[in-house]
Amino acid sequence: MFKFLLLAALALCSVSTQADGASDSATVVLTEGAGRLDISRHLTYYEDVSSSLNISDVIQRWPEIGSGQLPDEAYNFGFTDSAYWFHTRVENRSSPNNRWVLEGLYPIIDEMELFVVTEQGRFTRQISGDSVPFTMRPRDHHNINFELMLPPGDSADLYFRVKTSGAVQMRMLLWHSDVFAQADHQERFLLGLYNGLLVSMVIFNLLIFISFRDTNYLWYVSYILTYGTLQFTLNGLAFEHLWPELPWWNNRAVAFLIAAGMFCVLGFSRSFLALWENAPLLNRVFKAFMAFFVVAGAAALLSPEYGPVIRLNTFVAAVAVALVIAAGGVCLYRRFRPARYFMVAWTALLSGMLLYTLKTFGVVPANFVTEFGIQIGSAFEVILLSIALADRLRHMNLKTQRMQQEMNERLESRVAERTSELEQVNRQLEALSSTDGLTGVFNRRYFDTRLAEETARTRRQGPMALIMIDVDHFKAFNDDFGHLAGDACLRQLADMLTAIVRRETDIVTRYGGEEFAIILPYTDADGARHLAETLRSKVEGEMKFTWDGKAIPVTVSIGLATIPSGSRVEPDEAIAAADEALYSSKQAGRNRVTERQLASSGPKASGQALTELLAGRSGNE
Repeated sequence: MFKFLLLAALALCSVSTQADGASDSATVVLTEGAGRLDISRHLTYYEDVSSSLNISDVIQRWPEIGSGQLPDEAYNFGFTDSAYWFHTRVENRSSPNNRWVLEGLYPIIDEMELFVVTEQGRFTRQISGDSVPFTMRPRDHHNINFELMLPPGDSADLYFRVKTSGAVQMRMLLWHSDVFAQADHQERFLLGLYNGLLVSMVIFNLLIFISFRDTNYLWYVSYILTYGTLQFTLNGLAFEHLWPELPWWNNRAVAFLIAAGMFCVLGFSRSFLALWENAPLLNRVFKAFMAFFVVAGAAALLSPEYGPVIRLNTFVAAVAVALVIAAGGVCLYRRFRPARYFMVAWTALLSGMLLYTLKTFGVVPANFVTEFGIQIGSAFEVILLSIALADRLRHMNLKTQRMQQEMNERLESRVAERTSELEQVNRQLEALSSTDGLTGVFNRRYFDTRLAEETARTRRQGPMALIMIDVDHFKAFNDDFGHLAGDACLRQLADMLTAIVRRETDIVTRYGGEEFAIILPYTDADGARHLAETLRSKVEGEMKFTWDGKAIPVTVSIGLATIPSGSRVEPDEAIAAADEALYSSKQAGRNRVTERQLASSGPKASGQALTELLAGRSGNE
């Protein structure tokens, strides 16, 4: 979730990228077409354990102290207290450009010095790093950079001295100055989009918190803020734009933000997953880790030794991340619904990290997706977590609605003992609920309201259709397997109906008992007929209902009433037509669709149709 994962990964593995046109020799050769060269594999090195050598000592002794062999990939010495010296030679054989830029791709190195030694033995010194004032950099750029003047025909020896409390990583690029400016422009555009996404998510979720006062959103906002600031610091943009005159703070910001960020991650995960209910033991472990990161954040600011603090923070953060993933897996195993999005979000981030790592080892090619894998993965993670919060809020609302429904049922059993005032309160509570407590779809009350609205609309514009669905032989089903099995069957059927009927305007309701009704606004006869047949066939072929380990076939009979645009049809008339079609399906052998098309009629015709239907039912029964 946090880019400290990248910090930990880079501290344990090295980075390799193929050079664009560079050879494998110790000398970097500049030709006419050279624009960007990876010189990481052209460096030899020496570890100065005592950090006592100066440039004169190094130049004089390099033939005997230099490593002599070139690396297969960029150097990565992890966390170390030693100073490291690196050397390469650059020859401008045929490039007309004499202005070049050296870029270090690990921006949180404390100090990196460059000594350029000419053929005449003179040398110049430049210094950069996240503990050096930003104004000392040759270019205003978030990565460590140096300028190199090398006219055609000249050559120079480059000596780098690296001293840092963090990891020593030596991924170096040599750029044509114009190519560097163009690449920097494109990179800043992409980083701007990415950081803009983070800012928009902060504002959006902060507004939701203000509206709903759900602490999960406050934890999420704090997580994105610390995450975004940590990324801004890790890639050097914070030092460039936020605190260029505060190298002391910039040097300690990573350790502090790792601690603050992990505190927020653990707090958000603990709250989102409701660990006090779903995993009480993990909840106590999370609290202990959160207490540790409070102390670690203070130590990052107050401790005189920065190196041990960032190493400890990075290690414990990696352990805490594994703990968060384990907590999500436990909650998912225990069927805590919001944990699904939570784990998908983490998977997106880890997938992005995996792509980036595979790219660095040359397993997959370098392209936009692999180069920005971590940013892409974390962007999806942020979006998915926001969706997860919305889904969790919806889930809690549904749970509240079910609780309200149960309360209503308990109140109904005491209606005879209550006063008229309590009866009024009960009716108000019932009016608040529009969801069927058993199946989770809309209930009969909501159906009646919306059907009246849609039949009125049909008089003015657009056709509509009404589908009535009845589970075949449901009474025998309950008698054979029990009402619990019947309830489970209805819930599964409701889930299937809502999965198939996806238009936002369509309304799936439980009409009563084992009957469901679907209102289809703006749907002509062909579309309604196709949907009804799809529902019937999918229930028959794909609804795999099992009870006590036994597979039980389920089929439905469907009645369809279609209403052309401009028809004056009353709600009762539409129900009567769909009900008549449903009973025709049952009489014809069940597991089929029967259609009735309504033309314009008035209240009298509606009442007559309903009377005839009831008479027909009485005769059939």
